[in-house]
Amino acid sequence: MNFSPDSKFFTVMSKIGDFIVLNVLFVITCIPVITIGTSFCALYDTCKKRLYDKESYVAKNYIAAWKENFKNATIIWLFYLILLPVLYLFSDFFAQNMNNVLIITAYFVVIICYIFSIIYAFPLQASFVNSPFRIIRNSIITALIWLPYSLVLAAVTVLPLALTWLAPGALYFTLTYWLLFGFSLNAILSVLITERVFVHYREQTEEEN
Repeated sequence: MNFSPDSKFFTVMSKIGDFIVLNVLFVITCIPVITIGTSFCALYDTCKKRLYDKESYVAKNYIAAWKENFKNATIIWLFYLILLPVLYLFSDFFAQNMNNVLIITAYFVVIICYIFSIIYAFPLQASFVNSPFRIIRNSIITALIWLPYSLVLAAVTVLPLALTWLAPGALYFTLTYWLLFGFSLNAILSVLITERVFVHYREQTEEEN
């Protein structure tokens, strides 16, 4: 096996190490809670550049992307954060009216729109220049237009979190997973899926210019 710095093995191991570093940076910068949106934008941007070999100094790029996205990403995150208590109350109301088809339908529509919107919002913020309101609006539109991709993106985002929540007995393993590489892996999968959508937006922008 070739262990030279230019070998494929060394390149792959170097990327894995960088993604672990990014995961740790993400966890640390998420601690204040209010910065979670900004941190995911920075993680997404840096994972994308490292994945496609456009950036090798991941810590430096992460910090730069974090600062660049701080204002808009924080506003976007606060919007979703404020909606959580509303969704909780809606869930309680839903639990008391499970025999009402209209309420059940409305509940699932709201939850799905919330999930679809949030999984696109921060990749959009990290990839395009726009106002927070437009990012949120475009995230919903994008999710509906590219529904097959949205379903896959929602699955790879929500399922690991759901499994972690449903398996408290495996907390040692799941906690290790999230602390070391879980968030980076999620960001990588998000990049691979959303880039298939965003390339069409970039082509459209180039045609308009």
